[in-house]
Amino acid sequence: MKYFGFAINILLLTFLMTFTACDEESLIVDNNISAVSEEQVVLKAKGSAAYSWKQVSGIQVLLVNSHSKHAKFIAPVVASEEILTFELEAIKDDKVVKAQATVTVRPKVVDQLKEKTTLKLTLDNTSLNVDTNTTLHVTLKHGNNKERDVTEQVELIVSDNDAVQITGNILQTKKETNIILQAKYKKFTSNSVSLEIYKVINGHRLPPEPDETLNNSTLLGIDTNNNGVRDDVERWIFAEYDHPIVQAVAMQNARAFQIILVDPSKARETVKFMHNQTDCELYYQRLAEDYNETLVISRSTNLYKESRPLILNTKERNRAYYEYNLALSGGVYPGRPWDTFKNSCDFNETKVLSGEWE
Repeated sequence: MKYFGFAINILLLTFLMTFTACDEESLIVDNNISAVSEEQVVLKAKGSAAYSWKQVSGIQVLLVNSHSKHAKFIAPVVASEEILTFELEAIKDDKVVKAQATVTVRPKVVDQLKEKTTLKLTLDNTSLNVDTNTTLHVTLKHGNNKERDVTEQVELIVSDNDAVQITGNILQTKKETNIILQAKYKKFTSNSVSLEIYKVINGHRLPPEPDETLNNSTLLGIDTNNNGVRDDVERWIFAEYDHPIVQAVAMQNARAFQIILVDPSKARETVKFMHNQTDCELYYQRLAEDYNETLVISRSTNLYKESRPLILNTKERNRAYYEYNLALSGGVYPGRPWDTFKNSCDFNETKVLSGEWE
């Protein structure tokens, strides 16, 4: 069995942006596309420094290459005509702009009397964690409806050959990405199948790696899973720290930063979120032993300082943080009793330790 590849990526989107008007014709090559069920569709853009596609309406599909010029997906199976709408956000002339494209999907019409031999590819699971397996099947169906398994005899076309390893009929995922697979047997080519590959650490599913240009083009950046932490920061936390409690405290710290950056003028209202994170960190660093729990954060660790360079990695974010500190000037912020420190944590310790992230 052979498999071949061409490179891909995944994507995400940002919130609380200020967009400028953009002529769709100058950004999207074709904003009105027609397709048939199970056909591969390509969304094409041009003239930008960075791209970010997302679906905004219609039957959900899996986008491949969603932060590149040409995003792809497999048209869903429909019984009647369906319209899918996609939004493109891009950096153009140093500004964030957006445009939309619609795809009209029509049912596949099959003339049973003229139906010829077909090749069908299926996967037992089309959404997998990295380093997990699924079984693939390729069947050859003749006009007389007789089928036979030809899995071991086909070539597999894979959109990223570094993403998977295929041995016999077992597919093992190797890296985070979205890919498209097809099978070839003699003169027959199968349907296309989309496969989503994600990464889980300590029971927590990571968001995809964001496009750096788009992520840093706005104050709050990209947060695809809407958990209050920028995606690049979230991925850094789970790569930097091993213990789930340390990861949870670091996530609370990142959420606090996002909250205070939204509106620095409200610093005296939002500073409590930074105080909560500090108290929570101190509990697991210095006080937990008093309650027969383990001190999982070393005394040399300072999550606030360690994460700050990444969180405040643009002029706009640094300026907002400066304004936040300026707004706190002259205020009095009393400490809290040490026996309340654990209550300042915004996560459920039991669930985090069991891999049940909220």
